[in-house]
Amino acid sequence: MSAKAAPSDMAFRVADRLRTDGPWDVIGERSTRFEVHLQGAAIELERGPITVEGYGVRLFRPRGDKLGTGFQGSTDTSPEGVRAVLEDAEATARHSEFPARTVELPSGGRAPAEVLSVDRGLWSDPVGSIRAYVDALLRPFEGRKGAVPSFGSVKATLTELSFANSAGLKVSFPCTRVDLELAVKAFGGPEGAPPGEFWVTHTAGRLEPESAARSVEAWCRHAADVRHAVTPPTGDQAVILPPPVLTDILPHVLGFQFTGVARLRRIAPKLGAAVAADRVTIRDEGTYPWGARSAPYDDEGAPRGTHALIERGSVAGLLYDSLYASAFATGSTGSATRTTLGPSVDSFGDLRFTQRSGPGGSTIVVAPGDGGTTDELVEAAGEGILVTQLGWANPNPISGSFGGEIRIGYRIRGGKIAEPVRGGTIGGAVLAPPGAPSMLANAEAIGRDLELCGYLAAPAILVRPLSVAGSSP
Repeated sequence: MSAKAAPSDMAFRVADRLRTDGPWDVIGERSTRFEVHLQGAAIELERGPITVEGYGVRLFRPRGDKLGTGFQGSTDTSPEGVRAVLEDAEATARHSEFPARTVELPSGGRAPAEVLSVDRGLWSDPVGSIRAYVDALLRPFEGRKGAVPSFGSVKATLTELSFANSAGLKVSFPCTRVDLELAVKAFGGPEGAPPGEFWVTHTAGRLEPESAARSVEAWCRHAADVRHAVTPPTGDQAVILPPPVLTDILPHVLGFQFTGVARLRRIAPKLGAAVAADRVTIRDEGTYPWGARSAPYDDEGAPRGTHALIERGSVAGLLYDSLYASAFATGSTGSATRTTLGPSVDSFGDLRFTQRSGPGGSTIVVAPGDGGTTDELVEAAGEGILVTQLGWANPNPISGSFGGEIRIGYRIRGGKIAEPVRGGTIGGAVLAPPGAPSMLANAEAIGRDLELCGYLAAPAILVRPLSVAGSSP
């Protein structure tokens, strides 16, 4: 069964039924989900299409020298339903205050000519595309001894978004998202060790069957290595963090601290402040090809673009939506978002129509450096740890701290990969005041190979030192 080819016009229809003075805006959303659940190497359950459709209305009302803001979402598009939503939003606006006199909503603008954010094959034939992806994913396990898929799921969400506001804006566009979860179990062999398991979680803007199939060998190797891994030593050490680990840390912290929200709370870094090693350059790219949040427009309907966050170690800019831009008499950077970074693969898309807008990151891009390949980073580290997977990194967007358990990694001895390690934790601060130690300030080398992992595109980074808590030194 195919999904609809044209974006939903729900925001336009709701806007036509609004009977209120401006400023206001409306988001309309139709999300259709298709799922395949695995039990071992067999398909246990197929579900879909499951469709949720709704809209959200946001109002801005003068309250002295401030603005009252109200928001309400609903799935009822009847005249009575829209009127009830409007009344609820008005009631909220009467009891809220935001430190801006007015708000300048987007009135249009040319979007990028082409943004790779819609998997056309998935859109035209979702069931067939997902089945082909699952077949490609499972094929490398056939005849393999000692490692099998335990359970997992593939969930594809096809979303149609539309935006309208009192400034005359009317835009709509589709996007796709794919969430993969897979547990790989290793067993057997003469050593008699208990089974080992390696968990795969991945979010992307499209299905990539060839990439998934190529990864199976590494997943099986990591699951086997879990069986005889030892606890790493305690101490400050050289640690290599690859993109799949960094994606659980950097977007959560940078996607908050480099925004107007953080600036309003007085916790954003100051422009020009040295917060990282001078080899670190990071930007936010709203149209990065196949990023999990890439789109031609942001979640207010403003064109997305590229914005520097850190240039050669110094703070270069912050991200704003229209409301927070108004608080600082600046312009929106097209960075409005109604989603949370790193949503669970069990959530139904993002259901943006249920959430207020605020500034946030899209795809955080760490510029490649001159550190070479991962093998060259290992050689440069000399002694330390390569972390392959970190469990529950727990990044704190406000403090910038993080810490998680090493699910699987490898000791580095004499510039070579040595025995596997697991257990123990690594942690520290992503950002710190100028002169204080942090992950980005201690970035000794940055690799050359950019890899897209959900909300982050980055190479591996060698950090020296980073705190490791494991066994006795």
